[in-house]
Amino acid sequence: MRHLLLTEPFFPDIGGSVQLFHEIYTRFPPGELVHVLAGDWPGGRALDRTYPLPVTRFDHRRYEWMKPESAMLYARLVAYAAAIVVRERIDVVHAGRIIPEGLVALGLRHTLGVPYVFWVHGEEVSIFMRYAVKARLMKRIFAGARATIANSSFSRGKCLEAGAEERKVFVVNPAVTASEYEEPVDVAAARARFGVEGKTVLLTVGRLTRRKSHDQVMRAMVSLRTRFPDLVHLVASDGEEKDNLERLHRELGLGDRVRFLGPVSRKDIKTLYALCDVFIMANRTLEDGDAEGFGMVFLEANASGRPVIGGRSGGAPDAVVDGVTGLLVDGDDVGDIERAIATLVEDEALRRRMGEAGRTRARTLTWDAAARRVRSIAELGRPSEPSPPLPPGERAGVREEDT
Repeated sequence: MRHLLLTEPFFPDIGGSVQLFHEIYTRFPPGELVHVLAGDWPGGRALDRTYPLPVTRFDHRRYEWMKPESAMLYARLVAYAAAIVVRERIDVVHAGRIIPEGLVALGLRHTLGVPYVFWVHGEEVSIFMRYAVKARLMKRIFAGARATIANSSFSRGKCLEAGAEERKVFVVNPAVTASEYEEPVDVAAARARFGVEGKTVLLTVGRLTRRKSHDQVMRAMVSLRTRFPDLVHLVASDGEEKDNLERLHRELGLGDRVRFLGPVSRKDIKTLYALCDVFIMANRTLEDGDAEGFGMVFLEANASGRPVIGGRSGGAPDAVVDGVTGLLVDGDDVGDIERAIATLVEDEALRRRMGEAGRTRARTLTWDAAARRVRSIAELGRPSEPSPPLPPGERAGVREEDT
């Protein structure tokens, strides 16, 4: 088969979906074409020269003076995609999101007859359902697709709420290359480098956005700092909430008990997982429906043998087996977050047990299996193999079976 992946976000941009697309589509069978049509991010064309798949870039700028602002983006995306479909004799289009890429794929099906599948990450459907025009467009995109690929049970549920046919929506959870997080790390040297010798380290790796509840974890640290004098919270990433969080940090007087590391390399992220005691991202659902679609960082931390704390929101319950690989909390409840952190900080044996359970589970969630599932959905309109079984201890109903 010959595939075209349409995705505005792509390397060197960062984010869970970017990593997911890389891991999935570079694992398609050798000799099977996968062409990527991606946004023209700074530094992207230099990266493309050594990237294992052919990549074409399109100008994804939006113009405030143009209504709609994205009109030129759509025009360029349609033109580039149509040319690639014809030139490369594409058999199926994979759209990275329902809008704009899924809408473009729908147009290609009507004009060139090429079928398409598309990805749903959860939060976008929740937000688009609030707008009448986008809600109607989504129904047409669902109806025209060969299949919809949801990254979690939560995302699948959102598709069904938005009008998708149950028989055409399949879950493919993100995975992890567990062996990469099991490589030896000189933890003592790493702790010295980050200035956390003799500390109990709470780690967050996640873009500084409201839905990840960095602010609520900081508020929980106010009382925890007295109870656990050696507890330090490291936050690795950047984002639009940076100024607000730094202001809150000053207002709460947290000093060096909470440290913002900014963006860090993939190598340093693995080092941080290895040196931390507990990983936390207490994600929540915002007023507009914005929620975490899955949370690959939970699997990465588990693969490093670390227990995790996640929010009981969005797709996190697919990533965190509550009471087994970590704990789920209400990301809006500071007290709930505080209790979960205290539980794991106080009980070293529980941390070790959950970390090992997480590592064992992470080894079973492979990108190769996820890639095979995506490819069969694209080819057949359904997976050629059943959903993976529920892991031991996972609550019934967290992951819906595909139909």
